[in-house]
Amino acid sequence: MNNCNEEANVGVGGALPKIEKCKVYKIRWLVLAIFVVYSASNAMQWVQYSIISEVITNYYKVSTDWVNWTSMIYMVLYIPFIFPGSYILDKLGLRVSVIIGIIGTCAGSWIKVGSVHPDRFWVGFLGHSIVALSQVFILSVPARLAAVWFGPSQVSSACSIGVFGNQVNT
Repeated sequence: MNNCNEEANVGVGGALPKIEKCKVYKIRWLVLAIFVVYSASNAMQWVQYSIISEVITNYYKVSTDWVNWTSMIYMVLYIPFIFPGSYILDKLGLRVSVIIGIIGTCAGSWIKVGSVHPDRFWVGFLGHSIVALSQVFILSVPARLAAVWFGPSQVSSACSIGVFGNQVNT
């Protein structure tokens, strides 16, 4: 729902359309803060294994290449799935897109919990891949969230704050 609607009342003689003033609600800052936390929770998992690769290779008895793939899978999955993710954001809206991303991030995180045993690296990799796939529902959101929930003078600030959530952990 866009709070900044335009009413096209073109009068006699081609008068300019009447533009309603944007309604902005205080809750928009809470919505933005929740999104920043959600985005950060996804981003912190991106390099989760790579930053301690020696520990991971020793514990799971896997090669460094497999540990590096836990980070690269984010980029590999982003390329083909950004198009369907953007389509869902455009056609179904912010709410549906963000809920899909939240569910994927949560499910992938819980699946990774099942990789505690040293012979279950593949479980952690599967969970990591689900979290990586959920990222496509996150990276396009800040601009749309700012445009829908914030007034014209706050759009750029809200967008930059929204992007900050994904950058805070990297």
